[in-house]
Amino acid sequence: MPEFSRLVQVDAVGSDVAVLVLQANGDECAAVAGRLELQSIDELRAQVSMRQTAAGLIRLNVDFSANVVQSCVVTLEAVAVTVADHFLVLCDGAQMRGNKGNDGSGEVFVDPFGDDPVEPSVDGCIDLGELVTQHLSLTLDPYPHAPGIEVDEVMDDTAPGRADVSLNLVANGADVDVLDADLPLGRDAGPETANPFAVLRKMRTGGRAEG
Repeated sequence: MPEFSRLVQVDAVGSDVAVLVLQANGDECAAVAGRLELQSIDELRAQVSMRQTAAGLIRLNVDFSANVVQSCVVTLEAVAVTVADHFLVLCDGAQMRGNKGNDGSGEVFVDPFGDDPVEPSVDGCIDLGELVTQHLSLTLDPYPHAPGIEVDEVMDDTAPGRADVSLNLVANGADVDVLDADLPLGRDAGPETANPFAVLRKMRTGGRAEG
């Protein structure tokens, strides 16, 4: 069972618009926070308008909001924000079963290149709470940062380390037999270490210029 579950029977949705208001309780908020790796969530709510289309699909228009506390990716301090968003989704409906284009197996065939995604119903139900949780996860800031932390600092802290500069030299065709253990790693070499293998080349050729 999802952490925040609100089931609606698709055969109960008609062509007239119906509106539902969802509100997660304290236990549900705590469970969703754990799933999304957040410090906390409260006031998770959504307003859902739904109706059945002429094609037998269920069209959902959802507005949701929540107060969430994330962890700063640099300092791990609490970052409290209010998130709010809107999404539209189509779900297959009971009347789609048996319509033209159904092969009788109970599966609904929908154009995969259509404009709107189509969610399958499960046992004739749509879980509105789970849809809200999924879209909430997509709305969250992937790089939350505390006040005073610059965005560039956040990106630098989360970016993968650069490759060893000696490997870059090898990739560029440098004639390398020995790697200099004192060569700084993870940053560009300065003027004095720009070509750390020039001395080695000179030693191998006896000090003669290579022709």
